[in-house]
Amino acid sequence: MTFFLAFRNLLLQRKRYSVIAAAIVVGFALITVISGVTDGALTTVKAKAARYFAGHISVTGYSPDKPQGISDPDLLVALLRGDVQEVRTVSKRTVYYRQDASLFFGGESVRQRRLVGIDFDGEAEELRGMKFGSGGIDAMLGDAGRNGILISSTAAGLLQARVGDDVQLFLTTDSGQYNTATLVVKGVFEETSLFGFVAYLRNADLNPLLGRDETAATDIAVYAKNGASLDRLGLDVRDALAASVAVMPVLASKEDRRDALAGGLDGETLAVMTLNAHLAQITDILDAFSLVSYFVLVVFVIIVMVGILNTYRVLVYERTKEIGTMRALGMSRASVVGLFVIEAALLAGTASLAGLAFGTIALRLIGLIDFSVIAAAGMFTEGGRLGYYLGSRSTIVNLAAMVAAVMIAAFGPARGAGRIRPVDAMRSNG
Repeated sequence: MTFFLAFRNLLLQRKRYSVIAAAIVVGFALITVISGVTDGALTTVKAKAARYFAGHISVTGYSPDKPQGISDPDLLVALLRGDVQEVRTVSKRTVYYRQDASLFFGGESVRQRRLVGIDFDGEAEELRGMKFGSGGIDAMLGDAGRNGILISSTAAGLLQARVGDDVQLFLTTDSGQYNTATLVVKGVFEETSLFGFVAYLRNADLNPLLGRDETAATDIAVYAKNGASLDRLGLDVRDALAASVAVMPVLASKEDRRDALAGGLDGETLAVMTLNAHLAQITDILDAFSLVSYFVLVVFVIIVMVGILNTYRVLVYERTKEIGTMRALGMSRASVVGLFVIEAALLAGTASLAGLAFGTIALRLIGLIDFSVIAAAGMFTEGGRLGYYLGSRSTIVNLAAMVAAVMIAAFGPARGAGRIRPVDAMRSNG
């Protein structure tokens, strides 16, 4: 009964509530856009970084007197596949960390930050998210990928190279000798950020160029199942490996890795790093942006609370006789308080849902804008388009916060309404 009366009163008083409702709609739409863009940017960065840094959890082998490498990578792959529950994909990688790798074509050259040798047959599904302007992952599967290479749109533009062209790769072997190879461009992926200065080829092709066995690996790429905690998974990966090989504690940042290596190693030692550790600085920037978004939300909530407080004070005064009549008919003080609080909750809930709808529409429109002309935006976009992500948890928390704030603001005037005596109400001119 109280809910029905609250709903009816809300409809009857809709004109008076319109300004407050509009403020809630605008505020919630804005926080939806900011949250969606921030979470979407972080999701995009993590997807790119997982390809660049060897999965959600990277395992890298270090030795005091040899180049980076893992002596028995197949053993580690077997251990992780068998002992760690939240693992989706485990794959060997050979990463060329020296920054002297260069690609040559048609008299032009471009330096690559790193070369990544991949087992494409084992890791293909994890790479499907890459946006290709031409070619693609399928061209690297099986024997078709032999002596093939995937380059970024940045590299392709500088070289003026296309799919099917032969490019020359220059690098240095583990023994310090120069080496070159002719590779066929099998795909050009859309990337203009720092993740664009990397080229992907089969690890079976990269290893011999470095003077290594075809089955060698410097890293193990571990991809987590959806929803898995990367910090927890990092600990599980370390524990699974520690029983068989020497492993550093899970590293929280690149600085921790540098300090651990500076302390010296007794023999081959594995370093386990989560994607969060690799992206610590970028994550800090996005977290700061998230704090700004929630600051905006708090400001709007305060504005709405003040508006609700003033509006309900006026409403209580104007509805004094109505309140007195309900009290005379037997409605308790608690029911009167509940009536006004439920009105406020319905107003906040309805307006917030409308704001969510408008915010989602705005996000879709933003997703149609091509940001590729902005160089700094390349890290946070796929194919020049800004993605968005609306997590159910954050959306529910935002909705609950807005509704709770409005109910709190309405509680004071509602409690005052509950204290009105029927006899005083009948004497009132309200």
